[in-house]
Amino acid sequence: MKHLALALLALAFTAGCLGTAADPPPADEIAARFVAAQEQAADFSATVAVAAGSENVTVRLLQKDPGNYRLEFLKPADLAGTVVVSNGTRKWRYDPATRTALTVAGPYIAASISEPPYPGWAEEVRGYAETVAKSLEEQNASYRGSESIGGRTAYILEVAGGSKLFEAPTRYREAVHSFRARIDAGTWLLLGMELYGKEGDLILSAEYTDPSANTGLPDDLFIFDPPAGIEVRPMPTAAITPLFLWSIEDARHSGVEMPSYLPEGYGFADGAHLPGAYTILRFTDGSDELKFEQRLHDPYREEGLLPGTPDAVHLAGGREADYVSADGRDHLKWRAGEYSCLLTAGMLGKEELVRVAESVGCRIVPVPA
Repeated sequence: MKHLALALLALAFTAGCLGTAADPPPADEIAARFVAAQEQAADFSATVAVAAGSENVTVRLLQKDPGNYRLEFLKPADLAGTVVVSNGTRKWRYDPATRTALTVAGPYIAASISEPPYPGWAEEVRGYAETVAKSLEEQNASYRGSESIGGRTAYILEVAGGSKLFEAPTRYREAVHSFRARIDAGTWLLLGMELYGKEGDLILSAEYTDPSANTGLPDDLFIFDPPAGIEVRPMPTAAITPLFLWSIEDARHSGVEMPSYLPEGYGFADGAHLPGAYTILRFTDGSDELKFEQRLHDPYREEGLLPGTPDAVHLAGGREADYVSADGRDHLKWRAGEYSCLLTAGMLGKEELVRVAESVGCRIVPVPA
């Protein structure tokens, strides 16, 4: 928005002196106040009714900071009672009707997918206000009057661009060419919006009931403890392309810690790295392979078992590991914080694998800026 910066500067002079609905502030000032309210909202809650074509969903939305949100589905009837909870490090979807909980952790949260009849697109309700605010910052809006919604006065702003503004948060990601936003004249929070396609066709509408910000939502709202006796399964995820490591320089640039000790004759071959999820490094002496794997440990997913009965091994720093020699391979497995680590090699022996394990430490190193 061309005049947004000036409007923001003017807020200090106009606070408490706004006109009535019959004499509203300029459109750019309404937009600026709405954007400012979004930026200042440490938490937010509302009941949101969404209509997208023939699909209608009503949810109770609670969110705090970017990664913490809770969606309690109220409608339709076959979704009522379903709860989606995320604290940024683990996401849950619980269906009390089937007593089933799906869960996913770490970087796989963003790649989680939904299967019918659950409408995964409906989760994007938590980003509606942010999408509107971003577009109002970039586009000139027009004032289209006011109306009363649930006893609140709402200013109506319209952005009508000739080109695509953004994609609709719907199943088919239709192009949005114009939209209307209804903004509370008292709190400057979103009360409703309509998104339109190129031909003026309505793509999606949303109505907000009792929106509130900065009420101090407690952190435990965003933590889910599975009730006893329910079935817990991994949430389906889309494939994520890792960073392929073709050299030691690639690994270092990606923030991957390399072993400081390798058996004589061994050098780096290649690897793969998905930040926060897993790292795989392969080393070779030209005839045999030493492989190191580090994976985010998920107690709700089965991990591969070592091929045999393991012997307990003590590593430096008080860590414990399991060692197995079977099928012509040596295996050493241990936990480090939230990660599981595994070394495998062709009969190098327990002592050599322990030296490699203690040299790598299985630690996550932040990616350099």
